[in-house]
Amino acid sequence: MASVVCTGVVTADLVFRLPVPVDAPVKYRATDSAMTAGGCALNAAAAVARLGGAAHLAGSVGADALGDLVCAEMAAEGVATGLVARVAGVPTARSAVLVGPGGERTIVNHRDPRLFAAAPALPAPFPFDAALADTRWPEGGAAVLAAARAAGRPAVLDAENPVREAPGALRAATHVAFSELGLADWAGEGDPAAALERAARDLGAWVCVTRGPAPVLVHDGAALFEVPAFAVTAVDTLGAGDVWHGAFALFLAEGLAPLFAVRHANAVAALKSSAFGGRSALPDRDQLDRFLKEQA
Repeated sequence: MASVVCTGVVTADLVFRLPVPVDAPVKYRATDSAMTAGGCALNAAAAVARLGGAAHLAGSVGADALGDLVCAEMAAEGVATGLVARVAGVPTARSAVLVGPGGERTIVNHRDPRLFAAAPALPAPFPFDAALADTRWPEGGAAVLAAARAAGRPAVLDAENPVREAPGALRAATHVAFSELGLADWAGEGDPAAALERAARDLGAWVCVTRGPAPVLVHDGAALFEVPAFAVTAVDTLGAGDVWHGAFALFLAEGLAPLFAVRHANAVAALKSSAFGGRSALPDRDQLDRFLKEQA
C-alpha cells in the first residue's frame, strides 16, 4: 500500500444544486444540497484512500463544530488526520458552492490566515511514498514538497491560481500539475504548449496542465504529449481537479509511469464528476479498473 501525504486547504462545504445558472442577484431554489468536508488537500486525500492508498492529511481546522465534521468525515474515509492541527479561536475554513445545470460550480470561500501560521510538523525521516501540496498554503506546501524531494520521493504540486504566491513550492516540486488559470498566472496569456515547455525548462520539473474535458498537456522536459480525457456527462465538477491530483500522486507513488498516471487520474476525475454530492461518485480501485477496461 503506497502512502501519500496531502497538504493544503481543508474546508467545510455547503453545496447547492441549481437548475439554472447564477446570473442575477435574486433568490434561487436549489433542487438538492449537501454539507460535506472539502478543500483541495482533503479531496485529494479522500481519493488516495478510496483507491486503496494510505492517505495522510496535513492541514489546519478550527477547534469548532465544522472542524469536528471534517475530522469525522476523514476518519470515515480512512484518511489519517494525525497531521491536522486544531486551532482554538479560529473558524474552520468554509465554502458556499453553487453547482449549475451543466455541472459547473461557483465557489465562495473564506479562510482565516491564522489557520496557516505554522508549517506542519512532519516526522523525520520522511516516511511517505509521495507528497502532494496545493498553492493555498504556500509555506506548508513548500516544506512538505522539499522534504519529499530530499527523500527521493515524488513531490507533486497542484498549481492552481494564484501560483506566483507559492514560489517555494514551485521550486521544491518534482511534478507540477497546473490548472489553466494557474499556468496563465505563472506564464501569462498565450500558447499553453509553449508555456509548458518554458515551465519544464525553468522549473526543472515534469509539468502538465489539466483542461477539464480537453486533453491534458504534458511536457517531460524533452517532448510534449497529450493525454485524452474521458467523455462523461458532468453532473458535479466540484473537487474534480483535487481528486485528479490525489490519484496522480498515488499512482506515481505506486511506480506508474507519469503518462499512465495521468490517464488513470483522468478516469478518476471523470467518474467523480458523474454524480452530485461531493465524493459520492469517487471510485474505488475496482470501479476504476472496470472503467478503464471498458474505455480500452
